[in-house]
Amino acid sequence: MQVDQFILFGDSITQQSFSQNGPVEGSSPQTPGAGFFGPALTDAYVRKLDVINRGMSGYNTTQALKILPQAIPSPEHAGVRFLTIFFGANDARLPNTPSDPQQHVPLDKFKENLRAIATHQCVKPHKDVRIILITPPPVEERVNIKADEAKLPGLGPMFRRSVAETARYAQAVRALGWELNLPVLDIWGAMMKKARYNGSGLENEALVGSRDAPESKVLQEFLHDGLHFSRSAYVLLYKELMELIEQTWPDQMPDQLPFVLPRWDDEEVWQNENALEAQNRL
Repeated sequence: MQVDQFILFGDSITQQSFSQNGPVEGSSPQTPGAGFFGPALTDAYVRKLDVINRGMSGYNTTQALKILPQAIPSPEHAGVRFLTIFFGANDARLPNTPSDPQQHVPLDKFKENLRAIATHQCVKPHKDVRIILITPPPVEERVNIKADEAKLPGLGPMFRRSVAETARYAQAVRALGWELNLPVLDIWGAMMKKARYNGSGLENEALVGSRDAPESKVLQEFLHDGLHFSRSAYVLLYKELMELIEQTWPDQMPDQLPFVLPRWDDEEVWQNENALEAQNRL
């Protein structure tokens, strides 16, 4: 039985999106349930598409491009119906910051890598693949500094990520989406809108999430360590993704897709050996 795949390709934010042991707001770090996104998407497409987690913690786009052929099946193995590409959180880490190896990828190279991933020879054979680019999220600098210093004590000041820098990488994803005519899930913009910021992040003002701006309780709730998602952020990501699919490919919404294999109560199929055999060949 071959079932088309919904592949989630990204970094640790994708990898952790299925986790049941991540932090939840107002609870201990071991409280189950932070990874809402993966289970919710899997449940939505159960028996319709196989949701595949290809999140690689710590990866930047240079590393992702190198392993892409191992992450995407050949059409003979499985069709790919959807492919989300969600990188930038590590690429946007500031250069020459404490703790090696360095993850920073210059902005132009980041965009070049994303283009190469979206147009790769292992993606092209999947003629009906629907590619979705996802911007990196913002960061909450105060929380991220504290989390990094707790994780890596003794390395001095730990200012390794800035919300202004992630704004530039988010804009690069938007620009690439326009150039390739691919839809973009702007999670940077969605989170910042919830935090009551309506700019692009490219002007010379103190951005929400910056050390120079007032504290944002919204971003602190979304980003439990200033970078990685809490449950509320994954809920937002899921909502934004389903809205994008409904607007762009309404025929691919879960309620529009047939079950793989017959329903238990489909008497017409169960009593017709030829129909059942045809279903089993799917």
